[in-house]
Amino acid sequence: MNFKQFGVLLSISTILGLNVIATKVLAEEPSITFGDAIGSGGCKVDDQLPGEDGRSLSIVLDNFSAFSGDRKRCILRVQTFIPSGFIVQEVQVLYQGNTDINSKSKGTSLSRTYSFSGGALGQAVARPQTTKFTSSKAFAEQDEITVLAATGLCSGGGQGQLGINIVAQSSSGSSIFVDTADITALASVMRYNKLKYKYL
Repeated sequence: MNFKQFGVLLSISTILGLNVIATKVLAEEPSITFGDAIGSGGCKVDDQLPGEDGRSLSIVLDNFSAFSGDRKRCILRVQTFIPSGFIVQEVQVLYQGNTDINSKSKGTSLSRTYSFSGGALGQAVARPQTTKFTSSKAFAEQDEITVLAATGLCSGGGQGQLGINIVAQSSSGSSIFVDTADITALASVMRYNKLKYKYL
């Protein structure tokens, strides 16, 4: 093997080594995790299924529905744990259910707003969302939320609460059922590491 071939192999080995290190850092990066959920208003939590790593939570709702002109409100409060050094993270919330609409009906709608409180939680950057349905269908509506730390770059972590306010609205001749709300913290934590930021 000549020197040029050795140099090429060394370069490939270095690139592969960097990729392995980057993957390891991503896997170990701390994340927001979720605990128990409580429902009030027009809904109850029938069951909740946490992910193994705590970064996801599937909430099964008990009979959260609105019929023929009804308007039902569901308030969810989810225990949320914040890692030390937390600055910002993206969170997804996916709603699944179905709507049944008569051809002469004005349809149904599903509205959502979000809030965070307590611990190191600051604010949720997410506009209020409303989805209107004009035909019978099973639906899956997904919202993206940016969670900001309350104390800037040097958050010490702690415990807080994610608040979700859901409103299901029906018109005459229509109905809407919301079965589940699935919450997932994405791998996009940004931490302050003495000399630089890490974006993952």
